[in-house]
Amino acid sequence: MVLPNPAPGWEADSARVLRVAGDREQRLAEFRAKVRAAGAQWAGNRPVELTELLCAAAADDPELLRLARAGAQLLEDFLDGLCCNAVPPRSGDLAADLIDGKAVSHDVLARLAPIYVVLVSEQRDVPVHEHECQGVLRTTRSGLLVLLVPERETELLDRITGQLASGSRWVATARRPVAELTDAWIEATEVLRLVSAGCRPPGTYAVSDVLVEQAIAASTAVTAQLAEIIRPVRENQVLWETLVSLVHADFNRNQAARDLFVHRSTMDYRLQRIAKITGWDPAAGHGAQLLRAALFADAVA
Repeated sequence: MVLPNPAPGWEADSARVLRVAGDREQRLAEFRAKVRAAGAQWAGNRPVELTELLCAAAADDPELLRLARAGAQLLEDFLDGLCCNAVPPRSGDLAADLIDGKAVSHDVLARLAPIYVVLVSEQRDVPVHEHECQGVLRTTRSGLLVLLVPERETELLDRITGQLASGSRWVATARRPVAELTDAWIEATEVLRLVSAGCRPPGTYAVSDVLVEQAIAASTAVTAQLAEIIRPVRENQVLWETLVSLVHADFNRNQAARDLFVHRSTMDYRLQRIAKITGWDPAAGHGAQLLRAALFADAVA
């Protein structure tokens, strides 16, 4: 069989097609090598970072840029699906995982209450272990007891807060849906810090109870001015202990005198001295409010 002669210019056209194909394969091979090299160094975990990496490897080549973007989009879709099916490992401390914002498996989430009250208090002589089987989650953090009580368990919540507060403790609370318990933990610990610094009496407190303290702490200028008012009292240990005891007793002078083991007349004399050196009378309404605020400002300054 005799093959027909190729058309004129066939050899030149064939050479050109082969050369273009070879160039394209070479560009793709170099691109893949750059991607592998970058992958060996990559420590990120966000798909957008991977897209940037692939586009950088493609340089200014339009064809490779389209390939990089398409491949990155496919990989992002795949990873999204993978994350939905992934089962996070159990740490053995569900309460800690929830307040830390860690992912928990879907089967565990399905068994949780929709809304929890986070209770934060000092970790000492805690009489609430018997409630753990009633849906209360418990952990400890930096010397604090953290309890997650289902909001719907109102009687149980009242009983636990009553038990904690009866032990001369501050108890801070915050309510949030189960997906927002990190925010509840942060809010409750801030409330606890503010009532502690403000020498509040033992009891249960929420963020609505510390709005004044929040406002003071948010302004360094106000904090400094209030701390300066109380500075002369700070320099006198007897007067300082007297004012602290008075605030702890919620300005009940008889109770403060008993707490200090002094006569009521001695208490009144000390309060007069405080009024003289600060210009604000702790036995009067406005003076008591300002000196309480100043005591708090001194603690957070």
